[in-house]
Amino acid sequence: MSPFSPTQFILEHDQASPKEILRAAYGAFGELTLSFSGAEDVVLIDLALKIAPKEQVKVFSLDTGRLHAETYAFIERVREHYAISIDVRFPDTEAVQALVREKGLFSFYRDGHQECCGIRKVAPLRERLAGLPMWITGQRRDQSPGTRSSLQIAERDTAFGSESQPLYKINPLTHWRSDDGVELHPHVRRALQPAACAGLRQHRLRTLHPAHSAASARA
Repeated sequence: MSPFSPTQFILEHDQASPKEILRAAYGAFGELTLSFSGAEDVVLIDLALKIAPKEQVKVFSLDTGRLHAETYAFIERVREHYAISIDVRFPDTEAVQALVREKGLFSFYRDGHQECCGIRKVAPLRERLAGLPMWITGQRRDQSPGTRSSLQIAERDTAFGSESQPLYKINPLTHWRSDDGVELHPHVRRALQPAACAGLRQHRLRTLHPAHSAASARA
């Protein structure tokens, strides 16, 4: 089998539907590993299960320890509806305890969210992706025009892959818009990130509205 080429994949499938992009990815890699973190990802789960055998569709989610109750209910709703196993990943307990012990529960107010997210999200994600050749996300260009305007349907993942162990990221919803229609998560109706953790939500609210108190953010 020849090495996977994101450039060639884009040339052949950039104008294809998300379902056909997933089909091409399955043909190239023989399995589909999906990151489930919000409403868009339900579309991908639904499509993937129509393309590949259930045992070849791997779904995982990150539990930061600070998710809202609606998010846990949403995960269970999807698990039960599709009768699938969802690999829920947790942060390292000792690392979380050390951070809280040293800086308290809300250090992201002072330091930004990089350190907290690094422990609660990035490290568990890196562990889950280790050894994989490819993973699938629900990222779209219109989610964050400032940082994702150049998003492609296939990319070399330099953040989690390496020269010796290349990792590719497939983004079937790259060209979708937020109003194209997805499974509605309760947080979408509240104009919040679908599966954002409570801490990150509060940090965003305080960044956008400095007068917004922690108490009101938790309401």
